Amino acid sequence: MMKLSDGGVTMPQRLQLARKVAVGAREHATAQITFGPDEGYTVGVDSNTEMKCMLVVMARPNVVGIENQVLFEWPKSNGKTGKHFFDFRVLMADGKRRAIMVKSESRRRQASVQKELEEIAARVPASFADEVVVMTERDIDPIEYFNAEMMHEMRRPDPEADAMARRILGEIVGSVQIQKLVDAIDLGARGFRAVVRLIRSHEIELTNKVRIAHEAFVRRRMFK
Repeated sequence: MMKLSDGGVTMPQRLQLARKVAVGAREHATAQITFGPDEGYTVGVDSNTEMKCMLVVMARPNVVGIENQVLFEWPKSNGKTGKHFFDFRVLMADGKRRAIMVKSESRRRQASVQKELEEIAARVPASFADEVVVMTERDIDPIEYFNAEMMHEMRRPDPEADAMARRILGEIVGSVQIQKLVDAIDLGARGFRAVVRLIRSHEIELTNKVRIAHEAFVRRRMFK
């Protein structure tokens, strides 16, 4: 949802995916995620693990774009067309694309599922993706997910607080505690949220792998 200058709002557009996501299904968790410029898009996800994977992947600094439910087709030996929907296809900062299959760890361990995934991955050409990976709940780091969820929750801009945070950003030398930045912004909780958005936009980064909190330290992002 985006607020308009006249006080009205525009609702995010529901993306039409190649495969319909069963949002609201009773037999498993489903969800919707809003993202994109000006909160312009919303997509459905089929499971809690899929939602967590999406938030974690979107928050990574080497990721610049993400597609959902991407259809991959290939010709079978019997003349029919094989089809598989990759849960995500991610565009990396270096231009490479990564096709991601999200499965529960229990399913991934099944021999039949492993064989199926291996056969599909072996058929994926470089024109579709440079790499195929499988993600399960075991690949979701608790700290990374905590931070990704916080960054997503605090993504909406606050022009005054964000401008103040960026001005103070220019004065950072070395590492600094988040609380010190919040104090300098002098807007209370709005200042903390502005700092979180600087982390989300990768203008600053945590100095250690810790949860985003007032006592954590940040620095200007170290480009590699």
